[in-house]
Amino acid sequence: MAQLQARFFTEDTRYLVDDVPFSVPAVSETADLSNIINKLLEVKNENHKYVEFDFLVKGQFLRTVLVKHMEAENISTEEVVEIEYVEKYVAPQPEQCMFHDDWISSVAATEEWILTGSYDQTSRIWTVEGKPITTLAGHVDVVKDVAWVKKDGLSCLLLSASLDQTVLLWEWNIEKNSVKVLHRCRGHAGSVESLAVDGSRTKFCSGSWDTMLKIWSAVPTDEEDEMEVEEVADRPRKKQKTEHLGLTRTPIATLSGHTGAVSSLLWSDAEEICSASWDHTIKVWDVETGGPKSTLTGSKVFNSISYSPLCRRLASGSTDRHIRLWDPRTKDGSLVLLSLTSHTGWVTSVKWSPTHEQQLISGSLDNLVKIWDTRSCKAPLYDLAAHEDKVLCVEWTEAGLLLSGGADNKLYSYRCRTSTSDVGA
Repeated sequence: MAQLQARFFTEDTRYLVDDVPFSVPAVSETADLSNIINKLLEVKNENHKYVEFDFLVKGQFLRTVLVKHMEAENISTEEVVEIEYVEKYVAPQPEQCMFHDDWISSVAATEEWILTGSYDQTSRIWTVEGKPITTLAGHVDVVKDVAWVKKDGLSCLLLSASLDQTVLLWEWNIEKNSVKVLHRCRGHAGSVESLAVDGSRTKFCSGSWDTMLKIWSAVPTDEEDEMEVEEVADRPRKKQKTEHLGLTRTPIATLSGHTGAVSSLLWSDAEEICSASWDHTIKVWDVETGGPKSTLTGSKVFNSISYSPLCRRLASGSTDRHIRLWDPRTKDGSLVLLSLTSHTGWVTSVKWSPTHEQQLISGSLDNLVKIWDTRSCKAPLYDLAAHEDKVLCVEWTEAGLLLSGGADNKLYSYRCRTSTSDVGA
């Protein structure tokens, strides 16, 4: 049997082996190499317990036999091949299933609670264990996005955006478990599709079907902003019924530049917003000047974006089934760093891991949630196939909770084990 010379290395100090070349079979797969590393670790420590490892050659996960991988990457079989090994990421298991009365459009989670938005016109707060706490009913149409603003003592501020063209700023009294609308944010002329709260938790941005981004104060006051009289007079009667819900608030600023619906937003920095649109672009905005700094251009509709401060990359999900990684600070707005392709339907939602710079989660109209590692762009780490219908939103918390909501009216939570080697990775 043909043999190759391999040198193994790892950044995980718990599993170091000798830095010398070993002879391994050319047809070795991940399980074979894992056995070799474990045998070497047993020699060093007789109490060593078996650990499953994954292997990277030239920065790409080994997903075939070693010699084939080397041929594909143009690595010489005559020289010693450098192989990195990492503890294998364990498949997350579905833990809880939560229900709304209609499609679940959005999810946002903290360490303690989960907030969902639904086509049933309500938002709901749940414990991270999946128990319902309270329902927020104030919109007269589908809820499209939700966001936590901040926890302040015994109360929380949160946001919900709707097809009814408004954003509601809510106060939830945790002790009494009561909710009330503090402000009704009005100014958009179309469905409000996306929300993002800034790092100081004092401002938020909304993106709408009307192609506009609007920036608002997230600080509650006792004052009502003046609306233009003509606009109020023209409003349909259905919406006037809820006029008593919250003081009217108008935007601080409007960012104009997209030519299609704004589908997804985020603050990449204190004074910088990224927005994705159905006009096939992602724009990076200077909040102070209100103008675009740069534009990333795709060939299809963008549904979702997520930014990782760990790797400084923007991930996008599109209607052409691809997830793409971008450098938001690039001068070449058409340069895609990496494409992740496996979904067979629109990618509706993407979210980076907050603790691992190479991992992200995606949801799609193909009913699947996929977990990715950017070092294995040809295939996801895992497919999570809990949903019976379209997946519309995904979330990943610092505590390692994965969440997905869909058109089956279900929100699933999955727990991923954060291995110690992930911390600060």
